[in-house]
Parts: sequence; C-alpha cells; structure tokens
Amino acid sequence: MSRSPRFNGYLFFFLGTLFLMLAIQSAGQSSGWEALTVILIAFAAFDYFLAFKFFGAAGRAAEQKRK
Repeated sequence: MSRSPRFNGYLFFFLGTLFLMLAIQSAGQSSGWEALTVILIAFAAFDYFLAFKFFGAAGRAAEQKRK
C-alpha cells in the first residue's frame, strides 16, 4: 500500500520540525553550537527538503489529474 505524496510531505515536515526543536533545546542547554546541534539541524534541513519535494510532487500529480 502506497502513501500519497501529500501525506509523506506532512510526515517529513513534522519530523523536520521535531529535529529543529531538539536542536534548539540542545543549543540552549550547552554552551552553543556542538556537533549534536549541527547534526540535528542537518537532519531537519534534509527533512524539510524532502517535505517540499513531496508537496511539489503532490501538486504536479493534481495538475496532471485535472488535464
């Protein structure tokens, strides 16, 4: 069973937000930018990239359906 691209987009957007919140908390508890904080930010950026890619795919699929 395949999930829709829009569902995957929301899932990755949620995960990106979760990683971003964890990175903000990690930076606040430590003296600044540590390796863990940078890794969490990188995961968040990658998840946001995938989310917008899936949202674009959902938009293109909807446009193809209309034609």
